[in-house]
Amino acid sequence: MENMDPLAQLRDIHLPQAVGFWPLAWGWWVLLILLVLGVLAIILLYRRYRQRNRYRAAALNALQRATAAVQQDQQIATYLQQLSIILRRAALSGCHQVYQPNLHGEAWLRWLDDQCPETRQGFSQGVGRALLTGPYEPAPQADVEALHQLASLWLQKHRNQWQKAASIPSEKTLLPSRAQPAAASSGEARDA
Repeated sequence: MENMDPLAQLRDIHLPQAVGFWPLAWGWWVLLILLVLGVLAIILLYRRYRQRNRYRAAALNALQRATAAVQQDQQIATYLQQLSIILRRAALSGCHQVYQPNLHGEAWLRWLDDQCPETRQGFSQGVGRALLTGPYEPAPQADVEALHQLASLWLQKHRNQWQKAASIPSEKTLLPSRAQPAAASSGEARDA
């Protein structure tokens, strides 16, 4: 028996059991928790964004109704009044930290342009000037379609209080004074 082949006495190789998926290693638990927290954060940020911009959708709906009404009855003065109210409500809802409710006239139109550079001075130098005197005239002339596009652009693109802050207009831009140029020219005279 001593002459037996020693290789015949060897047993087959025993492979270890396959590594199971469960229980997870601690690194996978951390990754899973981070993934769940990331999804929750995205959902909460989206809901907050929608809630903060809900006033925009309401104002755009009111603008659509006002535009449809003016196309039916051609009451442009009423349309201009409603447009001014819609813009002021949107400004109060979305920009209440930088909006000054006592703005009127040229200062109001400049403020609208300052809050939305995409309007390209459409309120203070373009068709938006109809908001100054149009609501008070018996038969105002205004381009309703251009006003609708301008107001719609402002409602969609203006910066609200949660976005990049626009500069708060100073008294110099709100209330232009005739004394300012005279003071500057008198200062130049003193320097000469």
